[in-house]
Amino acid sequence: MDLRGKEPINKGRYDVIVVGGGIAGVAAAVSAARNKAKTLLIEKSVNLGGLATTGLISWYEPLCDGQGKQMIGGISEELIKLSVAYGLDNLAKSWGGSRPDQKNPERYCTFFSPTIFSIALDDYVLKNGVELRFDTLATYPVMDGKKCTGVVVESVNGREYFEAAAVVDATGDASVMDRAGVPTVLGKNFMSFVAHYYDTDDAQKLAETRDTRLFRKWMSVGADLEGNGQPEGMKFFAEGTAEELTEYMIIGKQKLFERIKAKGKNNFDITTLPYMPQFRTIRRIAGRCDFPAIDGKTYEDSIGWCGDFRPKGIGKHYQIPFSSMYHEDFENLVAAGRIISAPQGDGWEVARVIPVCGLTGEVAGKAAALCAQKQISMDQIRKEYMDQIRCPEV
Repeated sequence: MDLRGKEPINKGRYDVIVVGGGIAGVAAAVSAARNKAKTLLIEKSVNLGGLATTGLISWYEPLCDGQGKQMIGGISEELIKLSVAYGLDNLAKSWGGSRPDQKNPERYCTFFSPTIFSIALDDYVLKNGVELRFDTLATYPVMDGKKCTGVVVESVNGREYFEAAAVVDATGDASVMDRAGVPTVLGKNFMSFVAHYYDTDDAQKLAETRDTRLFRKWMSVGADLEGNGQPEGMKFFAEGTAEELTEYMIIGKQKLFERIKAKGKNNFDITTLPYMPQFRTIRRIAGRCDFPAIDGKTYEDSIGWCGDFRPKGIGKHYQIPFSSMYHEDFENLVAAGRIISAPQGDGWEVARVIPVCGLTGEVAGKAAALCAQKQISMDQIRKEYMDQIRCPEV
């Protein structure tokens, strides 16, 4: 076997490398750059936003508790405003949007155009001084004992190596952490597949109202959040292997195709298919401690408060411990987004959505910048520098 080019090309050194350009990765990269770290954001596709954009899950979940109290601000709030700055929104007027307020407290959430938001994210990242690399797959972290010295990637250039003083894993599947040797846990997923479509009734409404919010709809097959609609006899998916990921995508598209064939072919169109698997919980780290999402529970190393996007979560308040974002044996690796140490159930459900990804991403970026600049571990940051990395209360 000819392995020409096996040795990677060294592409230089960064203070912080963020792997994964979803919402958590965008927040982490911008946060690190704002804290004066030379930052590189690596994304394996050619668009930013992850599940929110290429995954078509284009609902920005609430930044509030459902009773009128805002729980999350900072970069996560910047991003909800960016998501609707140039495209459609159904954000309540009380939160700065265009939807009329109702009698009950409106939730601070909105639908958005995933395509426009993705383009806006490019501009947002670059204007904040982040270097961006698309179509680049981070394959392995390079380890010196329990310290990560950089990341090996594959791109059209071949195999490359980027050195780093600190690395943020925002991959959504904890692939960097897992390959570095950090203990991880696989999740379980129902069979679920979402595409975007419109039909002739929507076209007529658009012509009559000129309201684009009425034109973009989800076509879902498979299970909902609670597992209702899971095909009989269908297994849970964990995306432990490439084969399982492929099976998940094939089944999802086949079930969508069944719905398509049952409709009148001149009455509708599928406008967009997802460009990534829409897994909710893939793999997460087993960190220094867990985030179990217990209402009102506090932590000395809290990074801030968040709410719960689910109807049953209205009025609940959760603190997230920084120690759920890293493993104490790995000094310069930190997790952001749905891969933090949140057990299956309420913890993982709360941690995996856009506002919380923005919150953990912002803190991960601050921590990575501090780690690089002071050459200290994540555990030292937890003990001595929490005031510098936690997000202030809203």
